[in-house]
Amino acid sequence: MIPYIDIHTHNSQVFEDVISVRNCDDDVVPEKWCSIGIHPWSSIQVSSDADFIDNSMKQLATKCVLPQVLFIGETGLDSKRGAEMNIQKDLFLRHVNLSEQLGKPMVIHCVKAIEEIVTIHKQQQPSQLWVMHGYRKNVTLASQILQQGIELSFGKYYDAEAMKKAYEANALWLETDMSGESIVDVYQTASEVLSVSLEELKLNIYQRAVRLSSAFRWE
Repeated sequence: MIPYIDIHTHNSQVFEDVISVRNCDDDVVPEKWCSIGIHPWSSIQVSSDADFIDNSMKQLATKCVLPQVLFIGETGLDSKRGAEMNIQKDLFLRHVNLSEQLGKPMVIHCVKAIEEIVTIHKQQQPSQLWVMHGYRKNVTLASQILQQGIELSFGKYYDAEAMKKAYEANALWLETDMSGESIVDVYQTASEVLSVSLEELKLNIYQRAVRLSSAFRWE
């Protein structure tokens, strides 16, 4: 049986036939399938603790070596919340370096900072995959992101044409994030938008996930 893959969720509940990559918001690292990073919102702590980034990244590095940590993140840039952008960029670049050192892909949080993310990707030329999660912008921006080699993850809110573009580029992922929605429902909606069967969609995402990490292999 081909499993559903929820590439980014904050839900700790375990579901049958679902591989959920849980974003760890606390200090507890689950036994399998998770992502860990310092959210750009947390960068605001620099205002009260000048050593926040240094200390947090040291702690993060010790956790990210664990085999169940499949992704670094979520991390990224947010122009509406968090510290000033130069501090957020410093934090983000440290995640990029960690991702490259450990050979693990990244989950990207991006709010009104797509141009900055794309520019950093061009400058850094990372070997690891970046997945921009919760994408809901238009197809024009999606094309720019995909052309740079950054893949897109869609959830409850989406632009249909952008979703189609990502699927055509073989660069589409699906997620529940914090919506509380079932990943099965997300897949069902996506299959209807894309006009492909549910099994075809599941197979596409599963095969790419296994190529990304053998930890996704469903026995």
